[in-house]
Amino acid sequence: MNTLRTALLTAGLHLLTSALAGDRTVVLSAKLELLDGGTARTRVVVQDAHGATDTVLTGAAGTLRLVLQEDARVLLTFLQEGYVTKVVEVNTANAFSRFSDERQRKVAFTVELIPQNADKSLAYAAPVGHITFAKGGLMKAAYDRQLVTLAVAETMAAAR
Repeated sequence: MNTLRTALLTAGLHLLTSALAGDRTVVLSAKLELLDGGTARTRVVVQDAHGATDTVLTGAAGTLRLVLQEDARVLLTFLQEGYVTKVVEVNTANAFSRFSDERQRKVAFTVELIPQNADKSLAYAAPVGHITFAKGGLMKAAYDRQLVTLAVAETMAAAR
């Protein structure tokens, strides 16, 4: 009888925890900096795992605040005229420990844009940043800042 009661109690707690987990959010605070020292309102395209997109502008001081649900996957594309576009991938799976009662997780990061060259042929080979979480909620960040030079024909097609 005690084993059955314990199993039911454990199952009930698991269902309650799962229901509450949907209310957990990850708050992203990004600070945009331009390599030449300026700040400007920058467009940020937010694309979810299903391909839906939304465009937001950074604040006048280059700040951005986004609230994501737990288990969200998004690509953040930072676009500023005269600068090389940067993409940051964010995956909030595992942002919270199974044993934590946290409802909100805060993540802050900085994105620095470098000036584009005259023929607009510079690009990054892949997303420059990857923000993920290991099981247990430990944040992991990876960077790939490899610049490539696009062929002029590709550059002209991308500009259209």
